[in-house]
Amino acid sequence: MLENTRRRKSRRAEDRESPWGSLLQSENGGEVMTDLGGEDEATESATASEEGLRAVWIHLNVWSILASLLFLLFTGGMAYAVVQMWRPQELGDIAGYEDRGNPKDLTLALKNAGGAEISFTEGEINRYLRDTCRMRQGGIFSLIAHENGLAVRLHDGYAELIIDRVLSTHLHQTTAVNLSFAREQVNGTPRLRVDFRGGKPLLNSLPRGGEIGHVGLPQRYMEMLRPALRTLMESYTEFVSLVQQHGYYPEFTRSRNGVEGHMRLIPMQNTDLSK
Repeated sequence: MLENTRRRKSRRAEDRESPWGSLLQSENGGEVMTDLGGEDEATESATASEEGLRAVWIHLNVWSILASLLFLLFTGGMAYAVVQMWRPQELGDIAGYEDRGNPKDLTLALKNAGGAEISFTEGEINRYLRDTCRMRQGGIFSLIAHENGLAVRLHDGYAELIIDRVLSTHLHQTTAVNLSFAREQVNGTPRLRVDFRGGKPLLNSLPRGGEIGHVGLPQRYMEMLRPALRTLMESYTEFVSLVQQHGYYPEFTRSRNGVEGHMRLIPMQNTDLSK
């Protein structure tokens, strides 16, 4: 009896010494080893999360760098195009545009030809335009620019009509329209078709219609200048009427070896419409 009492007191003392009491003991008095969580698994999970976040961060950085490069390339390309558009053509090589020679009356010469074939040189055309053409800048550009002159540069098969604008004494801007003519027959009647094209095509297939500064433009964009060209044509009503009356077909040849380019006006009935 006394011995059992001592054993119970001994067990109570042990329970007081252990803060968890008998919770950490087995029924046979042995300690229970409790697993409070997989520390290794938690570490591996944290490492995987960090690697995932790092991969996402690298992915986003790569796309950000590519987007920045594309933006810089686009901005640089636009800046280069604007500079090229405002870099004017050199007009000093165009015969008759800057010289002070006496102009020839082309309308009178055409009238005297009486429908026969006639030819004008590049210099004669430009001196005539210099003496007779009076242009005025319209639209919003009239606030900052005014017309300086109109020039014609002749090539093989087409004529380049160049409008020269001035913003200041030394700052010019040029817009060129390429004009070509084709003979065709509609219902048995010869007809002359005018196209805004000429020169080396853009991208090897897209027809070149002209240039703003040194930037080539497709043919369809030159359609915007059709009203201005119509106004110019109306300024030379008599000359245009004579061309239409005699059915002239213009043929252009560029300058070679010091010989000026020229424009031949050939009566339509003397041309082969099968070409």
